[in-house]
Amino acid sequence: METDFRTKNTEDTVSEQEISAGLVAELRRETGAGMMDCKKALAESSGDKAKALEYLRKKGKAAAAKRADRSADQGVVVIRVSDDGRSAALVEVNSETDFVARNESFRAFAADVASLLLAWKDAAGKTAEDLKNQTLPSGVKIGDALTDLTGKIGEKLVLGKFARVQAPNGFIGTYVHSDSKLGSMVVLDGVNGTSPEVQTLGRDLAMQVAAMPPLVVRREDVSADKIEYERGVEIERARAEGKPEPAVAKIAEGRINKWLSEVALMEQAFVKDPKVAIRGLVAAVGKKVGSEIRVKSFVRVRVGESS
Repeated sequence: METDFRTKNTEDTVSEQEISAGLVAELRRETGAGMMDCKKALAESSGDKAKALEYLRKKGKAAAAKRADRSADQGVVVIRVSDDGRSAALVEVNSETDFVARNESFRAFAADVASLLLAWKDAAGKTAEDLKNQTLPSGVKIGDALTDLTGKIGEKLVLGKFARVQAPNGFIGTYVHSDSKLGSMVVLDGVNGTSPEVQTLGRDLAMQVAAMPPLVVRREDVSADKIEYERGVEIERARAEGKPEPAVAKIAEGRINKWLSEVALMEQAFVKDPKVAIRGLVAAVGKKVGSEIRVKSFVRVRVGESS
């Protein structure tokens, strides 16, 4: 007498042989999970696709929990900009290895998050947990999508730094390095972003921020306490070098001015032409387009770098 396979299984499972290839393929397309994982999920869920999806999600959460203590200092930086150049969003998504950072699904996820962030007008001041609770066009929350991707890829994945900036009366210059591990945004005010000269300036300034990481836009933005602290350091340094006491204060002041020229964006030498200061570059473009261009702020993120 032929044995009925179903009598050998619990009521909640069916044989993997009984799962149709078409259903497996459908689940695989929707989740990106491996074929054998999809077959097992469907078998454990009695062929119910909705339950199989939940099974895979739980598996992803288990994988994420196992890797919680691992380091994730690789990844990508993605920037998305609105058509009018007045809004832009940057997001860092981290992985354990650079190999995964080049994975197509991983990069597609990062791009989806950046696009959502660009459309999220209330993003200012929000946390990574807030971002995880936002829903992607697919109907899945970012946090759940991240968990699912963790289960599929098998590495710890993390939402890193992110920012959304606006320039209602200006333009946002952006730059992402060719390896996708460094990105920057610079907000310009009081200027028409349709001008080719302004667009070039925006990109040049974003590249400047990426290459020569400033701390502030202008030297006036450095707090008096910070300057006083640095002055004390330089005075002690000059004394330790055996400089004559009458000259110590002057030497320290010269070094403070040099430091400010390095940490203040507008004081820096332009990387493409060190003879030109950024302040002069901005003024020259402003004169050319007939507008006083004001650099309001910048954002710079390198993968794995603490803020």
